[in-house]
Amino acid sequence: MDCETFLASEPVFTGSELAAFLAGHGVAHPVGDARRLEEWWVRAGRVVAVRPDLFAVVADGVDPARFQPIPDLVATKMAPDAVVSHHAALDFWGISYSLWFDAVYSATDPAPPMVYGAMCYRGVRFPQRLIDSGSQHFGVVTETYADGTVRVTTMERTLVDVLADPDYGGSWDEIYQSVTRADSIDVEVVAAYCHLRDGGPALRAKVGFFLDQHRELWGIDNGDLDRFRPPGPRGRMFVFDTFPRKRTHYVEDWNLVVPVEVVERQWELVF
Repeated sequence: MDCETFLASEPVFTGSELAAFLAGHGVAHPVGDARRLEEWWVRAGRVVAVRPDLFAVVADGVDPARFQPIPDLVATKMAPDAVVSHHAALDFWGISYSLWFDAVYSATDPAPPMVYGAMCYRGVRFPQRLIDSGSQHFGVVTETYADGTVRVTTMERTLVDVLADPDYGGSWDEIYQSVTRADSIDVEVVAAYCHLRDGGPALRAKVGFFLDQHRELWGIDNGDLDRFRPPGPRGRMFVFDTFPRKRTHYVEDWNLVVPVEVVERQWELVF
């Protein structure tokens, strides 16, 4: 049995994954042997323990004490169903406006925040509505990356997630200037995920308002926007940002109270 094959195919791995590999090769006591291998590899500087049950293979010629595992590979293994999401997904797709040292992921049972090297890994629990319907991985793709695999939210899901949870997407100028770098957006998929994730009119209004602001960018028409308008007569007004703001504007088309800086997209102004 060649364990180098395992290390070459799993640049970041869990103890249970190593045990399953050993069991598949006929090892009689895979869990115990996996632990012994992990301990030996750590002592030899072959791998580093990101946490007690999560390991990363050290790149050739790199000092293990200075080795920084690829954050997206680690985030994907932080929980059995973890997916790179929010600002980390924007970064994965190459459109984040600024560099973060937080690797954000979503999972059914995310681990407590954890720091390893320069990165802080922050987990966000999947919305209960997604968990209840078994739709946690709607709008998630698996990508080959840096000799491993990453589960990551698509642009459509990421758009909705950062509007719903802006604390994990950055300030509004960060969110706007990142998301609008996307070449295209499938409005039908956005609407489908919006319904699965929440189902209420408030999130649909926020997403509809955002898309309305970017009609020309992504070729959005009134029919597309109608997917986000609540049926029937209007009820109470919705709030775009729950953080108290001194200056807000009521956007009648969406029955939405929005910070003036967002309505005017003040970060785009040239002084």
